[in-house]
Amino acid sequence: MSPETRPHPDPATLTEPEPLADVVLVATDLDGTLLGETSTISERAVRAIAAARGAGIHVVPVTGRPPMSVWALAESGGLGPLGVCSNGGIVVDLESNQILEMEPIEGPVAGELIEIVRTARPGVLFALDDMEKFCFEPSFIPEGRTRSGRAREVSDIGEMAADGCVKLIARHPGTDAVTLMRHLQDHIGDAAHVTSSGLDWVEIMAPGVSKANAVARVCRRLGIDRAQVVAIGDNYNDLPLLDWAGPGHAMAPANAVDAILEVVGRVLPTNIEDGVAVLLEELVALRG
Repeated sequence: MSPETRPHPDPATLTEPEPLADVVLVATDLDGTLLGETSTISERAVRAIAAARGAGIHVVPVTGRPPMSVWALAESGGLGPLGVCSNGGIVVDLESNQILEMEPIEGPVAGELIEIVRTARPGVLFALDDMEKFCFEPSFIPEGRTRSGRAREVSDIGEMAADGCVKLIARHPGTDAVTLMRHLQDHIGDAAHVTSSGLDWVEIMAPGVSKANAVARVCRRLGIDRAQVVAIGDNYNDLPLLDWAGPGHAMAPANAVDAILEVVGRVLPTNIEDGVAVLLEELVALRG
């Protein structure tokens, strides 16, 4: 259902504001949540982030993007002080643009996962995302789709995975992400964490790596209790984080996938309507 056809509940009627009064960290997804149609942070959101941080509220981006795709966004939007990248595989310091923690898939494990997936789904295409490179097999990126400057086509992803990576990405032309994700998880089991953040891509992370796990580590670094966190997300890779936050502190923009809308405690306006800014403004107001 599109944002235009899905009814937009009045946010004030869905959750009483009092449980949010003690929030000191907002963990927000970027694409489809904080970012608008042009993948930028709106002027209203920038003002709301500045006001929130001025009121002592950390605004932490939690994204599937790699760090180099977040540095400039974080600076222009005033996000921080820490951030979570690569679906929880990397924790970063946004004030110094430094990597604090990284949980990669080791080379031998990556090779085994590639073989498991190829056997489970013949014809699957792979990409590999790491700190320094994004490599993809021929036809992985459909004709006409924009490629990042660091993207490089390779004949066989297995050779590139030999040294390990932050995540593997699989797609099977003609198969939607949810179907492929569930099929691969059945075959991979506990050997990796399988999720999706959109398109028809399925992302494969090291075991135990998720946005929830990474935000918990961010909270330990900042001395923040889980009850002081609000989480916002819109896609399948956000589910562990929203579950970790609990219904009272789990939110989504109205353009989120149905699986997200079914578990959150509150639905915000869409990303185009600055839903995250609406929440941040409310949190600042609650602080007086």
